[in-house]
Amino acid sequence: MPEKNPPAALGVASAERVIDRLSEVLGPDWMARMEVQPETVRTWRKRGEVPIRQLLRAAQLSGHLVEYFNGTMETSAVAQNRPSADEDEFTQIEMLDARISAGHGAVNGSHEVIGKFAFRTSWLRERGLNKRNAKIVRVRGRSMADRINDGDILLVNTAVNTLTQDAVYVIDLEGEDYVKLLQRDFTTGGVRIVSYNPAFPTQVLEGEAANRLRIVGRVVWHGGEL
Repeated sequence: MPEKNPPAALGVASAERVIDRLSEVLGPDWMARMEVQPETVRTWRKRGEVPIRQLLRAAQLSGHLVEYFNGTMETSAVAQNRPSADEDEFTQIEMLDARISAGHGAVNGSHEVIGKFAFRTSWLRERGLNKRNAKIVRVRGRSMADRINDGDILLVNTAVNTLTQDAVYVIDLEGEDYVKLLQRDFTTGGVRIVSYNPAFPTQVLEGEAANRLRIVGRVVWHGGEL
């Protein structure tokens, strides 16, 4: 099961700073544009953070990258020219605009980078991850609920493309992308594609069908709104 919270919390600004940037970029009616209520914003302030789902929505509405809102992008010339004391401690991982299906499949073409998130370099290194083989994607659908939910983000190790252990993977099956639990079926030599949501039946692939399954990467962490 992917980890829910890495020791390296995503490098984000305070809730107050994020809210200021939302108002600055989206205008005085930013809450209406984002379809949130004042009570929700008060909850953000109380918790000290704005949920990642809301940062993604702000990025889509404004055209800004996610890091503009989460505090990892500074805009002043001084900030741009100042060496970062944390540049070795943290690694920026790209988030792609791909939405991976936890349901009936998602067809994704070219993947543009829509943001970056900072993870502790040591945490990534322990898991064999770096900026070249790690990518962040977003989940769509309910087949993996309640462990991985619609709107959650996944950190994927794209260097893993074979089924060497039972785990959660991003897969390409017949040209469509899914996030599923894969289990080896030692009786048939095939693969079991399992959804955490019992409403979605397990699929068993054998022979040529199993050979057509392509593993895009293994999910090592996921995060979502609490």
